[in-house]
Amino acid sequence: MLERSPRHREIQMNFRSLAEKIFAREGAIMVETGWKTKNGKAAPTAPDFAFKRPPENELTVVEAKFLRSRRMEDGLFRNALEEIKRYRDSRKAKHAVLILTSEASDMQMQEAERQGISLWGIQQLVPMALKTPTLAEALADLLREVSYDGDHFLDTMQLLEANTTRSKARGEGAKLIAEFEQIKPGREGQRRFEQVGEKALRLLLAEQVQRWSVPVITEDGMSRPALVVRLMPRHDVWLQLASDFSSRYMTISFLNDGDSAGYAEIQTAARHLYPKANRSLGLVLARSGWEGAWRRGAIEQLRDHGKLLLTLGLQDLKDLLIARDCGDEYHDFFHERANDLMADNLV
Repeated sequence: MLERSPRHREIQMNFRSLAEKIFAREGAIMVETGWKTKNGKAAPTAPDFAFKRPPENELTVVEAKFLRSRRMEDGLFRNALEEIKRYRDSRKAKHAVLILTSEASDMQMQEAERQGISLWGIQQLVPMALKTPTLAEALADLLREVSYDGDHFLDTMQLLEANTTRSKARGEGAKLIAEFEQIKPGREGQRRFEQVGEKALRLLLAEQVQRWSVPVITEDGMSRPALVVRLMPRHDVWLQLASDFSSRYMTISFLNDGDSAGYAEIQTAARHLYPKANRSLGLVLARSGWEGAWRRGAIEQLRDHGKLLLTLGLQDLKDLLIARDCGDEYHDFFHERANDLMADNLV
């Protein structure tokens, strides 16, 4: 069977699990859950889930297909129909529902109708997800995984996020600043600094990046992870940066040293950037800020290798969090920092 990456399996599982939760929220009683055993290593033997809904108690089988393309190939679509028909017939189910993240063509909808299969798209899930803020937030995050061109599902994601706890929360930045104040500099507080730093950047870049990776330990053995995130920008600043540097990915590093960061830290962060792999942008957060030599290193990386390293001090990050809490524009900070480096006469 097709071997998938851990991240791909995670996304598939999350979508099937979310679909199950949405139906359960509507009063469905689950009688079979097959999605937990699907790993791509063996042929599936059960539908993603099957449920009954009182008072009729008629059995419904459901398959949820997470697709990165706007359209599902006709051959794959026919196979998906045959698969769910097999589950329906073997379980003598009354109904069968096939959920797709892609847009079904007229021919596909007609074929599903002829086979007695209810074909659902994202728009059928949205009204049900909106009833529960956590489900709306989870569906919006999953849709961002397939919003590869910035506009795909954009209106739907905005509608979902307007009804999440994320949009209703206030003062998140101030809470994170208070957490930073409790962290000691150096190795002792490094892990905590990474955790709070990641939360802060997730907050600030929520609509610009996705797919936060597992940290990668640097060559020097220090606990300085380089998170790799997928750029899926909406803001003009990040759209322009991603375009200018042909970058689909960005690394994020955290330094909790008591001393200011400099040239050596820039060189270390640059090792994680690979322009030929569409990873030309890096963001480095240093607790104690940056001393003069960092700029020379950043300009060398930009001039010689086409790598853009955006540097933040902890005070910069606090200012950005305060700006966000106040509803002020803060992405212009990254625009100015990038322009300052690119316009330097040493480049």
